[in-house]
Amino acid sequence: MHITEMKINALVKEDIRLSSFFQEEKIDFCCNGHRVLSEVLSEKNLDPKDFTLRLETFQKALDEKGQKDDFFNHMDNEELIHYIVSTHHSFTRSVLRELDVYTSAILRAHYREDRELLLAVNDLYGSLRKELLEHLIKEEADLFPLILEGRFEEAKKEIEITEDEHDAAGNLLAKLRQVTKDYTLPSYACSTFEACYHHLEALESDLFRHIFLENSILFERF
Repeated sequence: MHITEMKINALVKEDIRLSSFFQEEKIDFCCNGHRVLSEVLSEKNLDPKDFTLRLETFQKALDEKGQKDDFFNHMDNEELIHYIVSTHHSFTRSVLRELDVYTSAILRAHYREDRELLLAVNDLYGSLRKELLEHLIKEEADLFPLILEGRFEEAKKEIEITEDEHDAAGNLLAKLRQVTKDYTLPSYACSTFEACYHHLEALESDLFRHIFLENSILFERF
């Protein structure tokens, strides 16, 4: 089967390091990873041959650095959930604490220079923060215990809710990218502004992997 006829998440399952390639190409591998790559390329008016060449070049560079990264395929439910919580939930909470400081600081310091941008970033971040913190708690208190206790029929109902929340977070991240023009720093940006955008991008990158592991690996088991 040609690469372009595969599902996007199937490609990332083979090597999660490819997630950075799809993210750079602005192709959703987490919330909509079940889609066939050729369909997405057609929608984006991307030439399949050129895209395939870029992907193969990227893959070759990865192979020169080391082996494929597909550890999650070999984890049982308990191991994968532990990994998600200890790695991704922990990172999300940590980076949100940093962003609480940065978003407030740049709003105070640069409000007069670009009121529309700063208010939009502050508003979208506030919505994303609320969404994520509630989401992590619900996964840890509701969904994951159901899976670990083998209550899979009940878990399926929670999975539907969880996937909707993933979509909501993804939409907020997309809006942040839009208003910040892909996190392009304005001319007046200070080091705190730069740190804010850096942490927002780090949150986005980690969250995409987090969602991929849940939507395309853990949830597909049920």
